[in-house]
Amino acid sequence: MMHVALDRTLILLIEHKELMFRLIDYMDGNQRRDLPAEVFFNSLRAKLESLASRTESERLGDAFDLDNLIKTGIVAEFNQSRGTIALQPAVLDIFRLFDKERVRGLRSAELENIRIQLENAYRQHQTLSFADDNIAFLEQRDHLFDLLRRINSQIQNNTAHLQHQADRLSKRLDHDPTLLSLDESRQHRDMLVQVKQIYDREIIPTLEFLNSREYSKVKAPLILIDELSRLYDLRGYEDDSYYIDQYKLSILSHYKSVEKVKQTLQRYLHQERRHRLTYNAIEQAYLHLQQLAQGTFTEKLKDKYIFKALEQDMLYFNGLKTHAAAQDARIEWNPRNHVIYFNEYLVNRQARRRSDSPAEITTFDKERLTEPNNALKRRIRQLVDLCHIEPPVDDLYAELHHYLAEHLSRDYQLPYLLYGVSCFKQRHGAKFKIKVAFERPQRRIRYHNHVLEYNKRLLSDD
Repeated sequence: MMHVALDRTLILLIEHKELMFRLIDYMDGNQRRDLPAEVFFNSLRAKLESLASRTESERLGDAFDLDNLIKTGIVAEFNQSRGTIALQPAVLDIFRLFDKERVRGLRSAELENIRIQLENAYRQHQTLSFADDNIAFLEQRDHLFDLLRRINSQIQNNTAHLQHQADRLSKRLDHDPTLLSLDESRQHRDMLVQVKQIYDREIIPTLEFLNSREYSKVKAPLILIDELSRLYDLRGYEDDSYYIDQYKLSILSHYKSVEKVKQTLQRYLHQERRHRLTYNAIEQAYLHLQQLAQGTFTEKLKDKYIFKALEQDMLYFNGLKTHAAAQDARIEWNPRNHVIYFNEYLVNRQARRRSDSPAEITTFDKERLTEPNNALKRRIRQLVDLCHIEPPVDDLYAELHHYLAEHLSRDYQLPYLLYGVSCFKQRHGAKFKIKVAFERPQRRIRYHNHVLEYNKRLLSDD
């Protein structure tokens, strides 16, 4: 047997991908990550015998020889004692992309493994010093973005897989409105078992993974991504924080699609077949009437024909009754005095507004206010960590203003004081008590062309 290079072997595998599809179907049907060597050799032998050309058969025999597949890395493991062959996962993923039906869904163990990887990445980042000259930080940052990119791709493929499975099963379950024969009834029950398995093993774990609320014992994956983004933002890496947020939104965007698949399969779990077919017939009749009404529409009707515009994909799987109920929004008023609650809400909102926006900077000229860059933010944060401002302090703004102006010298600008106060709260907020004192008029700090108007902060012990 002659050695065939990896690229040529992969090209031949793609040209004859039905062989790989047969092996993938065997592994999926038997819930295995490897396959018996006998199955591999029998499949290869059947493929070679089906070829009419002897030259083509010899060429494929050289490329698909087990020794050649091991040398090229397509076969990751050949266990002679167990008689099993494990193909490279990356190669299998390539062939799964050719057919959505063969894309593997993510199950509880795989989703938990992703969550653990995110948790480990978060713990590693908590112990790191965020600096561009820190090799360990740069390596962890690259690892984090590779992980987020991989998770986003896996969730996207998983969503496409679930949508395809729901569409495939629904067409087979509802394809014939007549009575089922004994054999068809058995197939019908087997497909309902598949629906139950997909619902329990893939859809529910995926929705729990995409849940942005916190779990009872462990942190949800999206919460961990959010905390990583906040960590980068606090350390002065706003651009990286923004990209992490974008990955989170991209992953979260699949929630509605998976929820729709869940509602689709719930219909097969909770409705009898006769009811589903009845709803399908009602939907088709409704769509037909809607099309006729729209076809006879004239300007005199002013778009007031009785049928509401419902798309085919909105009606599919759900039944007319569900969508008709969803058209009307209802508000249930509980027996309570809402005026009292509303007034209380206004009071709380006003208090929050005064507390959240206590400081405002104005200028004497048209000079634009500048935010500190990342290097200055890290320098301000280091100065705040090293400062010895202890309670009692009557005016935290004034104390930090003099401190930063002294140490930053020419680099200091009055807008940087707001960032310094924010860093002080994050660094010492748990140790000291910071209270807002509302005064009229507000206090002022003048520095160069800027004026800061603020409600003073009182610093005291807990």
